[in-house]
Amino acid sequence: MTTPEILLPLFLVAIAAYLIGSVSFSIIFTKLFTGKDVRDQGSGNAGTTNTLRAAGKLPALLTFAGDFLKCVAAILLARFILVLFGGAVLDTMFIAFVAGIFCILGHIYPIFFGFRGGKAVASTGALVLMVDWRLFLVAFVVFAVVFAVTHIVSISSIIGVLSVPFTTYAVATARHQYFVWLDTLFAVIVAGILIYKHRANIQRLRNGTEPKIGGKK
Repeated sequence: MTTPEILLPLFLVAIAAYLIGSVSFSIIFTKLFTGKDVRDQGSGNAGTTNTLRAAGKLPALLTFAGDFLKCVAAILLARFILVLFGGAVLDTMFIAFVAGIFCILGHIYPIFFGFRGGKAVASTGALVLMVDWRLFLVAFVVFAVVFAVTHIVSISSIIGVLSVPFTTYAVATARHQYFVWLDTLFAVIVAGILIYKHRANIQRLRNGTEPKIGGKK
């Protein structure tokens, strides 16, 4: 496909991924189980951790599964759209990043819920897994080690996602991907979005007031 020919399917990928990302399972399941808006509870974040605090384990589990799988669905749909338009996906990492980033933006700024969403930790994890399982493995191990030490989801997520640009460059180079530097730039953008959405958590970490899972702080 030439550059003009690929613009339309990429546009459709972006729109579809954003709309899929805009389905906020945290808001939906907390409302179903408690009748409340999760954004008015706890930290105010529409995500798994705050759903756990506001509604309990089952809604939190359903939220995590929904937020993870919606990004998987967005990327699979993106690949289908490219094939439907007769284009071979020259760089599978590239199309995964495009769809994943717009899905994440939909999660953070959901059009169906007044553009007030979550921080997209689960969706970011799904994106990393769909780009390449080795990226996910490294990020997950880093997350797990930090969480085991701190019991704090935010700092574990931040440090975990910081590994992604480095592993993206290494894996894209090893796989001889068509857009190695663009793939790496997308990975930096993904990490930057997640860290930016955790800026309040970073301030609480500096103040020593960030809550722990299973602890008072």
